Amino acid sequence: MELHELMGKLHKLELVQQLAHRRGAQEHGLYFGQMPVLDFIAANPGCTQVQVADHLRVSPASIALSTKRLQKAGYLTKEVDAENLRCKRLYISEEGQRACAMCRERLDQIDAVAFQGFSEEELEVFSSFLDRVTLNMTGESENVVSGELFGHLCRELDAIEKEAKKS
Repeated sequence: MELHELMGKLHKLELVQQLAHRRGAQEHGLYFGQMPVLDFIAANPGCTQVQVADHLRVSPASIALSTKRLQKAGYLTKEVDAENLRCKRLYISEEGQRACAMCRERLDQIDAVAFQGFSEEELEVFSSFLDRVTLNMTGESENVVSGELFGHLCRELDAIEKEAKKS
């Protein structure tokens, strides 16, 4: 098998998974990128938009727009900080907690479907193969997976695309 065919299969898998997850989130009134925002606010009640942006490594303007939409949908509340009237603290609402829980359950179901029929041993082998491919490409010593890292990689891709458009 040609290596570009394997990479094509990995890319297709990524796109199919993203599509399924986005559809799953939309079933619960959430758009791409809103789940990580809600997850962070749920884990850090009273945080600020700047803290969310720093954690997810996105622009404060992007978080401002997301939180405005989430507030309008009833998924979070903003409260003025008593010590700094220009600062707004973010809290997830009960409706936001319900939407997050239902969305997380749906995303977990999608993932379970993807790996149905695999034994635990097969999953471990598959995971080790993915780690090896990733480590070969990154030069890292460990294959760490996190929302922060994904945000960083997405911004790198965006920066390359912006630079290419300038040329």
